[in-house]
Amino acid sequence: MDATNQAQTMRYERLALWAQAEWQQRYGDSAYKLLWTSESCGNQLAQTRIKPRRRLKGSVYYTGVEQIPCSEVISISEYVMPGRKVVLGETVGAFRFSFSHPSGAFDVLYASSYYRDDDPNIISIALVPPNRLDAWVNFESLCNEAVRRPTRRQDVYIVGGTNAYFKPTVDWDEVILPHAIKDDLRSDMEAFFKDGVKIYQELNLAPFRKLLLVGPPGTGKTMLCSAMAKLALQRKRVVVYVSGADDDGASFHKIHHALNVVATAGYPVLLIVEEIDVYLRKDDKARILNVLDGLESPNNERGALLLATTNYPEVIDERIAKRPGRMDRIISIPPIQDEALAFEMLHHYMGPQWHDEHAAVVPFLVGQTGAFVREIALHARMLAAHNRQRTVDLDTLQQSVNSLSTQMNSGEDLMPRRLIGFEAGSNGSGPVEYPDDVPAPAHPPVGDEGD
Repeated sequence: MDATNQAQTMRYERLALWAQAEWQQRYGDSAYKLLWTSESCGNQLAQTRIKPRRRLKGSVYYTGVEQIPCSEVISISEYVMPGRKVVLGETVGAFRFSFSHPSGAFDVLYASSYYRDDDPNIISIALVPPNRLDAWVNFESLCNEAVRRPTRRQDVYIVGGTNAYFKPTVDWDEVILPHAIKDDLRSDMEAFFKDGVKIYQELNLAPFRKLLLVGPPGTGKTMLCSAMAKLALQRKRVVVYVSGADDDGASFHKIHHALNVVATAGYPVLLIVEEIDVYLRKDDKARILNVLDGLESPNNERGALLLATTNYPEVIDERIAKRPGRMDRIISIPPIQDEALAFEMLHHYMGPQWHDEHAAVVPFLVGQTGAFVREIALHARMLAAHNRQRTVDLDTLQQSVNSLSTQMNSGEDLMPRRLIGFEAGSNGSGPVEYPDDVPAPAHPPVGDEGD
């Protein structure tokens, strides 16, 4: 094939032409079917976890795999670190899978590659003997399950993002919100896994419960998710987190991947999707509605609880927010509503620098977010350090409140663009942009404007 024709040929066609020539060289005129197949078959995790002599449908046994050279693909693998050991994972290249049957052995040729340089998706093909399609489909299903199955461990399993796992560090008592909200959310999760799963199954429904946390940025939704994740891990559940913090962004295929992980986990699962509104693109909305309606819900017999968040409920289509059953509950996480909560929050973030005189600014914190309180405490402590003060006095704290209030009134963000997800602070993942048409709230300064 000359260079001009090669450039015009689609990537999957080039793989198919190579595979057909390889088949003929190895097996002559033996019949085969050319199939689209799963990229999981080339994944090193699947090839490690599925052992030779594994029985498949039709008295077929899997006997092994051999990587073979391919002129169309330079074999390359990603790696993951589920613990301290590096493990190879997603892989492109060419492989020969071998199988046995009482009537004789047979092979399947497999090749996979990235679709193109600017598209991270993998295309995979397989040449399969026509009378062994059932066995290959069975093997492909095992590969998918082996790749997607999370292990029960004290880490969050991440779909997308830059790391494979993350350990949540927020304790439940560290989340400073109205106790009624916290108790309600925790009770809902525990009641679902204890008794609710059986109720769903008695009604012939997939045990998939869906909760949506709604509130302005900075009110504590991310901390709640992290604390819920830690609680779930302590109760020996699997936690799966969908992250948009990679080059692929907020794409539906991550949701689809996560649902497959949930369905095959074999354990109770907490599934967390932050900023769910950014996944509701026009082209993907119908598929997400099918998931929320139950048509494509993961049927994990041990139960799955979806915990989703959004800063902008107006972005969520009414077909999701107002249709009973698509979201079982919508829970509002409001700004600070009373001085008692504002006092508790300020006291927490001031830490060892707290002095009783600091309570004077508490009335000005009502109506603000937890992120605002955290930032004024941090800013005040930084100001004191810059001024070589050993402690934060009331004047310094008031200066911090005034400075950040003025910043917000001028239309600037309170904080740098928030890293997406409760795992972001650890892995350096990228920022998520908020809609430009959402106005910044006004916040009154403390004391005279000239201070």
